[in-house]
Amino acid sequence: MPRPSKRPRPDHDEPAVPVLPDEVIVEQILTRAPAADTVRFQAVCRSWRAALTSDHFVQAYQAVREAAAHPPEIVFFVPPTAGSTAFYSSSLKQATARELVTVGNLRARDVVLSGIKPCRGLTLLFQPSENAYHVCNLSTGEHVTLPPCSPAWREITNGPCVLSSAGLGFDPAVGEHVVVRLFEDLSRRQRCEVFGLRSGGGWRPVAVPPPPHAAKGLIGLPPVFLPDDGGCFYWHINTGFNFAGSEERHHYATPEPILSLSVATGEFGWVRMPEERARHAFRLGELDGELCASLDMRLLAEQYELWVRTPAASWSLRCQISLASLPRPMRGAFGRCIRVLPLGSWGGKILLGTSRHEVYAYDPENNGVDRVFSVQEFMDAPREPDLLLNIAMHEETVASVRRRPSAGDVGRLKMKLGRSSVASRGGGTADQHRQDSTVALGATMALLRYIVNRHN
Repeated sequence: MPRPSKRPRPDHDEPAVPVLPDEVIVEQILTRAPAADTVRFQAVCRSWRAALTSDHFVQAYQAVREAAAHPPEIVFFVPPTAGSTAFYSSSLKQATARELVTVGNLRARDVVLSGIKPCRGLTLLFQPSENAYHVCNLSTGEHVTLPPCSPAWREITNGPCVLSSAGLGFDPAVGEHVVVRLFEDLSRRQRCEVFGLRSGGGWRPVAVPPPPHAAKGLIGLPPVFLPDDGGCFYWHINTGFNFAGSEERHHYATPEPILSLSVATGEFGWVRMPEERARHAFRLGELDGELCASLDMRLLAEQYELWVRTPAASWSLRCQISLASLPRPMRGAFGRCIRVLPLGSWGGKILLGTSRHEVYAYDPENNGVDRVFSVQEFMDAPREPDLLLNIAMHEETVASVRRRPSAGDVGRLKMKLGRSSVASRGGGTADQHRQDSTVALGATMALLRYIVNRHN
């Protein structure tokens, strides 16, 4: 990694300030500082900026976070005022939520995140109705607005359904994040375009054109991205979303309900659902690095099923969540949401996010369900979103968006770093969390005073 230069100590009669090697400060101290503070420290000098924006520092920061084994953090967003969106994060069962960023020109009611967790530290934010895409680090507030792209056809006028879907992935062959957009244009053509954050150069078509009717079953939901085998995107194609008539659904039918796109080859493929569950409604997600289909079988068997696709390209039943066996209060709370998606695993349990802005921990050993997070604990929750969820997993990270001013990718969001926290309405461990925050703030201020004394 770039090594910051060593500056001579000022020659005066005051007591000498103890000097720490710059590499020690960067490697041992700044890797433990809040991500937003590392952005401020880049202004100290050029060598610090080079060190704090290097790939080595990003990896070292991530390694420190993983070694600390913090409880999972949930990110959620709400509309603090009309036309804006505030993003907060909270550790599971903590009594405070800290404000990450507030975006003044992004409406919370129709914001969509690119997935249930960041892709190598970055998140894609977009509003299907606006046809604008932004890649953001929610920890630091750095973001980039992608160049304008072709508008997509809308099947329901002024509704949420648009024949388009965009997702964020990573191409290991060239070492850059990529945004992939599958859509039907205003000429009713099926198109798929890619934009590389590091290479820039505008939107470019994929190597192989998408299959016929590929975008007919899209409603703005993002695809699922899995990094294995060079990276692959997966879309749920369901023409029943947009066409009520059986004749139209038959005409626009696709060979299988899941479409894949390989980042490495640029080729499309079709994925078959489990034969015994092919006719049931499902939603695509990711669970522990595997493609996951969440089947909603409440009407038939009062249960959810989670199926995962193994590396051998076969499906296996991960678990069955029986609502009928849950205690009545939990059964009603967990069963009345519109949609449920897996967020990941923690402590042997599966974390499930719901469209009612709640997270439940499911124990497969005893079919037990425990609510571990709710936006309602901190503030009035917004209505259930039209498309996905208002919650996801959060990763504190210093990953850069790799700005390229020559490519025209200047950030156009009115992004403001958060400086506040919200205490839980139920109390609990708020005092301890506030004390921890005060200690962290004190350590940061002490480091700032050290830096000022050393570089003045």
